[in-house]
This record gives sequence, C-alpha cells and structure tokens, in this order.
Amino acid sequence: MKRPSWCSPWILVALFGLVSLFADVTYEGGRSIFPSFLTSVLGANIVLLGFGIGFAEFLGFAIRLASGLLTDITRRYWIAVFLGYSIVYAIPFIALAWNPYVALLLFAIERMGKAIRSPARDALLSSIARTGIGRGMIFGVHELMDQLGAVFGPGLAGLILYLYGDFRLAYMVLGVALTLALISLFFARICWYGLGLHVSETGKSVRRQEVGEQGTGKTKLSLPLILYFAFVFVAVVSLVPYQIMLYTAQNIVAEWVVPIIYLVAQGVDAGSALIAGYSYDKLGLASLLPPIVLSPLTSFFLYMTLSTGSEWSLVAMAVVYGIVLGYHESSFRAAIGDLAPREYKATSYGIYYTVYGLGVAVIGGLASILYSIPQYIIMATSTAAALSLTLLSMLIRLEHATKKH
Repeated sequence: MKRPSWCSPWILVALFGLVSLFADVTYEGGRSIFPSFLTSVLGANIVLLGFGIGFAEFLGFAIRLASGLLTDITRRYWIAVFLGYSIVYAIPFIALAWNPYVALLLFAIERMGKAIRSPARDALLSSIARTGIGRGMIFGVHELMDQLGAVFGPGLAGLILYLYGDFRLAYMVLGVALTLALISLFFARICWYGLGLHVSETGKSVRRQEVGEQGTGKTKLSLPLILYFAFVFVAVVSLVPYQIMLYTAQNIVAEWVVPIIYLVAQGVDAGSALIAGYSYDKLGLASLLPPIVLSPLTSFFLYMTLSTGSEWSLVAMAVVYGIVLGYHESSFRAAIGDLAPREYKATSYGIYYTVYGLGVAVIGGLASILYSIPQYIIMATSTAAALSLTLLSMLIRLEHATKKH
C-alpha cells in the first residue's frame, strides 16, 4: 500500500492513542460510575460488587490468552482490533439494566471486547518499534493519550450526575464517543500498512535466522518470561482495586464526586505512564521498582479513610492508585515486547493479561471479604509486594547476566 503523505510513525502512535482516548471516554466513564450504579440504583452489596466486578475483569483478561493465540494463528490482527472496539457499545446498554446481574453481564461483555482487541492491538503497537521509536515510549505515549480519555470520561459522567442526577442518561451519552474511536482506528490501519509494518516475519529462512540470533529458548516461554508472569500476578495482588476505592468514596463524598475521584486516579495515571515508559527504555526491568513499593500504600490509605472518614486520605489513595496503574499499563506491557518470542507476541500478551486478570480477581474478592477489617488487607498487599520484589530482583539479575553474554 502506498504511504499517505500525512502518515509517519509518530502519527501512527497518535492515531492508536486517539482510538484509546475516545474508547476510554465511553468505558472508563462507565466504570467510574458503575460501583455507585450497582449499589445505589440496582441494590448490590459490597461482596457482589467486589466479586462481580473482579470476576468480570478476570474474564475480560483471561479471554485474552485465547484471543492472542487465535490472532497469532490467523494473523487477523486488525479484524480482532475492530471487533473488540465495536463491542464497547455494550456500555451504553447498561442504561437499560433492571438488576445488578444484567448490568454485570453487560460490563463483562465489554470486558470481553477488550480481551479480543488488546493482544492484537499491543502486537501492532509493538511492531512500530521497528521504525526506530523506543518501545517504552510507544506504550508510554499511547497510555498518556489513553488516559486523557480516561480523565474526560469520568469528568463527563460526573457532570451529568451533577446536572441531572441520572446514571442511565450518563451511560447513553458516554456511548457517543465510541464512533470517533472507530473512525480513528480506520485511519490508523491505513497508516500502518502505508508504513509497510508487520507484526512478525514469516517463512522458514527468517525463522532459522531468528533461532540463530536469539537461541532456541526464545522460541518458547523462557525462564525470564515465566518469572515475569509470576511477578505480574503478585504485583497486581498488592494493589487495592478501583471498585473498592469507589465504593468507599460513595460513603465519603457526594454522589457526583465519586467519578471525579476516579478522574484523579486516571489523570495521575496519564503522567505516570509517560514517565514509566521513558524510564523503562533507560533502565529496563529495574524501572518497575517504584510501583511495587507504592502499591501497598493503597491499602494503608483505605484503612485511614475508613477509620477517619477523611476525604484527603481518599484522594491520596486515588493518586497512589493512578501512579501504580500508569506503570502497569505502560512499562509492564512494554516488557512483554522484549521478553516474548517474536512469532508469539500476541499469545504472550494474552498470557500476560490472563495472569494480570487473575491478580485483579483475587485482590478484588479478598478486599471485599476483608473490607470491615482493613488491617488484614494491609497485611495481604504488603506480603504480595514483598514477593514481587523478590521476583523482580531475580529478573534483574537474569537481565544483567544476559547482557554480559
């Protein structure tokens, strides 16, 4: 395909960013009011909230394994991306839900759409590194634009609740932005092919060359990659999830302020992701240390908020959550691009998201059960953080040993 005059590698990164920006207006805006909608409108309790959203998130993450494998086999990366983003239209249909189970089903359907698109999209993003842009910066800039939508979406939802106090109207309005996401994705596809990009090489001669360059261990799940998956799981378990934070917020602040708390977290996430991506390009796996140290602080601020009813403790929890999430969604993802075999990037991203989702489900359920005794949540997240630090140190040593050879 002939390269369009307007197309360049950074334009392509920006287009992928716009896709995520507009899509995030819809689904992050919807997520910001979902816990309040479930509990105050549809009558769900904290356990259903914690386990229901946790399971839906896990389902959305776990399906990425099959999605990534199927995408690698069929090579239909763009079909998977277009289909996955189209399913986000489930979000405005939450406005029609009449009980929490129907709402959770629609929420899970949207999460499955994310599962379908994410491994393929990340494989496409990772391929842009062949133009000379650092992989950490690609994911960092993408996450920055992604989070701009994640800031605007909750802000829009909060504004609608402030003006009209209507959750269902908010969900319908949020759905409009998704059409702009699909239009941006159409232009991203034109630019990607115009630059002559591809996810992986094909052909026996290329594969022999890759084996010669990388060693046979890189054609399968290597020890560093397996250790990294274990590290990701315990790192995620050390972070109190957003649904617990927002459930706590609705008992501390006005209803329309709850999505603003989520907005704060997403806004911090945006800046954190860019810094995380840059630091990953410079420091490698050592750059993953800050989120491990900070993650247990979310449980500490949860304890402070429940004990004192302080709005500032709640804001502090949102800030720390945003910082950590920025690392999760940029440098954590970028590391897969370096550790995974070239021909199985989408599959590796699928495994990564499955492990990540399992961690989200575990901490979501655990935090909801232990909600009345938050001291135990502090103990659980601190233990998980200690385990993740141990695994990270092992990975860093392996990384240094590989560089020496």
